[in-house]
Amino acid sequence: MAWLSPASLAGRTTLILLAGLLVFHFGSVWLLERGVHGAMEEGREIQAAEHISAATRVIGALPEAMREAAARAFSSADFAVTWQPAAPTGTLDEAALAQLRDRLVRRAPVLAGLRIGHGPAAPGEARPIQGGVPLPDGGWIAFTATGLELAAVPAHASLASLSAMALGIVLASLLVVRWITNPLRRLAGAAEDFGRGASPVPLPEDGPREVRDAARTFNAMQARIHRLVADRTQALAAVSHDLRTPIQRLRLRAGFLEDAEAQRAIDADLDEMEGMVEATLAYLRGEAESEAPRQADLAAILVTLCDAAADAGAAVTYAGPDRVPIRLRPLVMKRALANLIDNAVKHGGGARVFLEDAPAAATVRIEDDGPGIPEAALETVFEPFQRLDASRNRGSGGTGLGLAIARQAVRGHGGTIQLANRPEGGLVATLRLPKTGSIGEGDLT
Repeated sequence: MAWLSPASLAGRTTLILLAGLLVFHFGSVWLLERGVHGAMEEGREIQAAEHISAATRVIGALPEAMREAAARAFSSADFAVTWQPAAPTGTLDEAALAQLRDRLVRRAPVLAGLRIGHGPAAPGEARPIQGGVPLPDGGWIAFTATGLELAAVPAHASLASLSAMALGIVLASLLVVRWITNPLRRLAGAAEDFGRGASPVPLPEDGPREVRDAARTFNAMQARIHRLVADRTQALAAVSHDLRTPIQRLRLRAGFLEDAEAQRAIDADLDEMEGMVEATLAYLRGEAESEAPRQADLAAILVTLCDAAADAGAAVTYAGPDRVPIRLRPLVMKRALANLIDNAVKHGGGARVFLEDAPAAATVRIEDDGPGIPEAALETVFEPFQRLDASRNRGSGGTGLGLAIARQAVRGHGGTIQLANRPEGGLVATLRLPKTGSIGEGDLT
């Protein structure tokens, strides 16, 4: 029975398309047959109307002595005609047959006085139709017909059949496309999460052969990448640990120098070396290995950072709500915001921090009055070790990792960060942190 469930994506697609098209084809054929059947019944109805009207005209024009013989001549196996000098007996004005009477009169106006009703039925057979048409001299043409109680005929049966087939093809195509794209959407979502820095989450290796192969390849790829990043981070951490010993020895030896100016210069260089190592490790690790996401107050984080900067003598102000609860990693986000505020103070002479709270997201704007940056560099400055200031002096150029760490942290929270030059001068950094969705335990690694 393997042919009922092909392993390949192409085989399954073909099987579903064929099954769907066959089902809807049989449905359209059924509709067509219904239309043909209705057309046949319509023909019988027209024939009955013409039969009764012809009998009425011919028999009404004959003498009474000849009318009974003429009525027998108009009779057939399923349509008996008789002449009666008085109205036929029985219930001949049934409401259930009003539509049939109207259709017969419409097809033959000479039947304007037609009265019809049901007659007695033989065991196992349908009830016949009995009726009568009055003649001008008072006589009646009575008839008994079988199979004359007809339903309304569906119009445009062929068009309905074609429409049903087209609708079936559309529905089958939608089903196939949805079935095919479900594993692809799952793969795309996993790739997007992993691209944001999430820890590897193996995809289920099931479904058609092509999907299994793609999932298996993706799982192996993200495992290799994660292992490569982990090995690199571990190697750099080891180097950082080993560098601390010679740095401390150099610092100790610098303390014995008699030249105070040289001593200060060496200490500054050593501080810069330590800062670069720590910043690099912070960027590679994302500072997320030991911190889990939790509910925190974004407004309190910003107020703390602004107060600390103001206490240090910087012109930093905050404007916004007193409390904005949001799920995030407080230490990671605090470092990202601190980098942006420090950047505004260092290059713009101060910072104005604004926080806006909305049901879907929280938005942070950090403005300064500095010279701004070239439009072409608004995106490239987020790349690691990219600095507009060519100087390697930590007081001006920095390590080139502050904005990269900030973007890494914001993206890890599912948010966005953008830089723009203000029309009145200066730079504005805009962060948007969504309140919906979840943050994985490894999103920032």
